[in-house]
Amino acid sequence: MTTSRKTASAAGRGRAWLLTAVCAVSMLSYATSEASAATMYDRFKDIYQTPEKVEELENQYKESQEKLQAQTEELNRRAEEMQSRTERYLAETQALNERNEALAEQNYALNARLADMARKQASREAITRKIVYSVVVVLGAGILYLLTIRLWRYSVWRRQRGDGGHGA
Repeated sequence: MTTSRKTASAAGRGRAWLLTAVCAVSMLSYATSEASAATMYDRFKDIYQTPEKVEELENQYKESQEKLQAQTEELNRRAEEMQSRTERYLAETQALNERNEALAEQNYALNARLADMARKQASREAITRKIVYSVVVVLGAGILYLLTIRLWRYSVWRRQRGDGGHGA
């Protein structure tokens, strides 16, 4: 058992040493990569002698950036325009809704007046009908009275004529 412990302990130490070495190498490479980035750009310029291309690329980059800025400004302008249109449409919609509500109230009032007028008209028609029926009944009674009087007088006249001719 002691042998296996010694072996495991040695293997653990070897792994720790290896891990430490890897960390040290990565830290050194990171530290040198920042410094070497600037020098690598200079070396690239020197080796390939391309300051014109770099300037051209910088100009293209600036142009692209300016185009992007112009597009961003255009999009912002359009967004503001859309926002103002939306606000205007909302205001118009609100005004139309208010007008619609006012017209609905007016319609309700007019319907109430129309119903009231219809009731009054029906009441007037009922009164007119009663008056017409009363006049017809009174006229009918008057005509019946006159006819009755005429018939009574005729019958009296016939009796008197018949009595006068037979009795004399």
